[in-house]
Amino acid sequence: MKDYKVTSISKNLLSKLNKSCILHTVWENKGISRIEIARNTNLSTATVSRLVDSLIKNDRLLEERETIPVSKGRPMKSLYFGNNERFIIGIDLGTTFIRGMLTNMNAEPIKEIEVVTESLREPEYVLNKVVDVIERLSTSSMVKRDQIIGVGIAVAGIVNLEKGLVVFSPAFQWRNVKCHEYIQSRIHLPLFFDNVNRVMALGELTFGKGNDYDNIICINVGYGIGAGIILNKKLFYGTDGMAGEFGHVPVTGDNLIVCPCGNKTCLTAYSSGDAIAQRAVLKMKDQPSEILMNLCRNKLEDLTAKMVVEAAMQKDTIAIEVFQQSIHHLGLSIAGLINTFNPQVIFIGGGVAQNGNIFWEPLKEIIQENVFDRISTKYQVLPVTFLDRAAMYGAIGLVIKEILNMDI
Repeated sequence: MKDYKVTSISKNLLSKLNKSCILHTVWENKGISRIEIARNTNLSTATVSRLVDSLIKNDRLLEERETIPVSKGRPMKSLYFGNNERFIIGIDLGTTFIRGMLTNMNAEPIKEIEVVTESLREPEYVLNKVVDVIERLSTSSMVKRDQIIGVGIAVAGIVNLEKGLVVFSPAFQWRNVKCHEYIQSRIHLPLFFDNVNRVMALGELTFGKGNDYDNIICINVGYGIGAGIILNKKLFYGTDGMAGEFGHVPVTGDNLIVCPCGNKTCLTAYSSGDAIAQRAVLKMKDQPSEILMNLCRNKLEDLTAKMVVEAAMQKDTIAIEVFQQSIHHLGLSIAGLINTFNPQVIFIGGGVAQNGNIFWEPLKEIIQENVFDRISTKYQVLPVTFLDRAAMYGAIGLVIKEILNMDI
C-alpha cells in the first residue's frame, strides 16, 4: 500500500478552497462571527481563526468591526467582506459612451467618468479611450494605484473568455479583437471582461434584487438588445459562449431595417433604440412630423429613440406607431423566453426601458397575452435595480466573483 503524503501544492490548494468558502460565507452573512463561520462551513474553529487572520492581515479582504455581545466568554467580533484599503474599477464599454466607476469592495461609488465612445473608429482607438478612463480612475487623489484590486469590463459582442477575444461585435463592427491583451498590457492591473448582457445579469445577481432568485433573465434594451441568463444562480454561457444573443431572435415583419449583424429579421432591427430612431426617420419621408422635426432640430440624422418616445407622449401619430410596434415585437419575444426557460423573474434595463409607463404597461400586457398557460406560469417582469448603472455594477461583480473564488 502506498503512503500518500500531503504536498505543499495540495496544502496551498486546500487553504485557497477554505479561504474561498469563508469569503462566500461572510459575503452572504454580513456581520457573522468566527464561531458562526465554523458552524456554517464545518471547518474547525482553529482553521477558521487562522484563515480569517490571514484574510484580514495578508489578503486584506475581510475586516472586523463591532463586538457581538455573548452570554458567556469573551465578546466576539463581527466580520465583513471588504477592506477600506482596496478598490475596484468597473467599465461599461458601450457604443455611445464609455462609463467607468471606482468603488470600494462593497460596490459603493467613489468616482465616475463618462466619455463618448466613437464606436466606429478602429478598435485600438476605442480601447485606448477605455485605458484612459481606467488611468483617470486609478490615479484619483482618493486612492493609490496599488490599492486597485481589479478591473471589470462589460463589452457588447460575442466573447471568448479563454482567449480574451471579442470574437464578433456587430455594434462595434469588430472581429477577433484582442481586447483583454491590449488593455491588460497598458494598465498592468488584474483585468476581467465579459459580454455586457451577462455582466448586467451578474450585477443584478450580486448586488441587486436578483439575489433573491435562483433563475433570472436580464434583458438589455438599448442601442442593441441582448440577454444574460442565470440558472441556479450561475451564469449560462451555452456551448460557444453565445447564449443570450436575444437581439438576434428572428422576427417576422417588414424587413425594412438592417441589424448591425447584417440580417433584416433580428429583433434588434425592430425594438432596439437604434431601430426605433431609424424607423421613425423612414416613416417621416412619406409623412413629415412637426413634433419630431422640432425635437431633432430639423436634423433627421440626430433623431434618437428618446426623442421618438417624447414625441409619442405628445400624441405624435408616427412616434406612437413606431414605438408601439417595437414594444409589440419585444413583448412577443420575451414571452418566448419565458415559455422556454420558465424563469422566476425577467429584469429589463437599457435606455429604451427607462421610459416609464409608455414602455412598461403595453409590454407587460403583450407578454401576459402570449405566455403559455397564463394561470400556472409564475413570473415577474421588473426593471433592473441600477437602471443606467447596471453594466458598471456588473463589471464590479466580475471582480468580486474572482475575489470570492480567491482567483486574484
